[in-house]
Amino acid sequence: MEPEFIVGAYASLPQGRPSQEMYYVLLGEKPWISGTEIPYPGDLADKDDRHWLATHLPKHWHANSVTAIPGTMQHVKKNPSFGLAGPQEAGRRAAIGFFEDLRRAVADVAEIRGSQDIAYIELHSAPTRIAARERMAESLSLLKSWDWSGAQLVIEHCDRYIPGQAPEKGFLSLDDEIMLCKQLGIGLTINWGRSAVEGRSAQTALEQVQQAAAAGVLTGLMFSGAGPEETQYGYPWIDGHLPMNPDEPTSLMDATAIRQCVAAAKTQQHPLSYVGAKVCVPKDASLDERVQYLAHIHEAVGNG
Repeated sequence: MEPEFIVGAYASLPQGRPSQEMYYVLLGEKPWISGTEIPYPGDLADKDDRHWLATHLPKHWHANSVTAIPGTMQHVKKNPSFGLAGPQEAGRRAAIGFFEDLRRAVADVAEIRGSQDIAYIELHSAPTRIAARERMAESLSLLKSWDWSGAQLVIEHCDRYIPGQAPEKGFLSLDDEIMLCKQLGIGLTINWGRSAVEGRSAQTALEQVQQAAAAGVLTGLMFSGAGPEETQYGYPWIDGHLPMNPDEPTSLMDATAIRQCVAAAKTQQHPLSYVGAKVCVPKDASLDERVQYLAHIHEAVGNG
């Protein structure tokens, strides 16, 4: 069974509702796309935006995921103790409240679409630097008991906190997250770029895919690029969803790197649930060009 292919369309979304609606129509015409990764809060923030999103996502997309990383980082910047892995109870409870809101948004989308089309909820082991595995376990045990309208909970790995290295996220280590997945019976998603940012190397991304596959917890594999140089997408080693090389020549994520990770993921006894692409694009890119940035990753995945 081949994994579903999803796209993090929000990273390449054009400005303005009319263009966004046309972009979703264009993506929906591609037979290789089964869903999108939806940012929270983003277009799930209020009922009007949820209704727009639920009615404009292609009807045949049943493998959508929601990533909580945008809202998580917004809160962490305001409150450094915020997070499911927060050692301070106030920060952890604030994160649980945030996920209560997310759960309601997911239920709204299911009701509007008349179908349970959000298949995965990607959680993160915030806060930065002080995340505690035991607190994350407590939070996940609670969240697992909730009704998620058919969606599965997965931990999305971000760069761990490394003393002396400026963190992009600085959450728990992959070792800790794999232990949590095994303890609680949930899956793990690797984002190529976030792993590369952690180790400042393409090799780290491959090694972490290998590690998660060997542990039998790998559910998803998302391809975003990263690199050591400043680009139009931001500073060196930003978690900025760079396109693959050669679309972005400074990106360490090329077709070979993608194929190696896909091959490593296939060593797992059970198949991946989803593979995907999430990349930013030049601001002036046409709708067709935006799709092509995603298609190039899909082609590399298909050859893996």
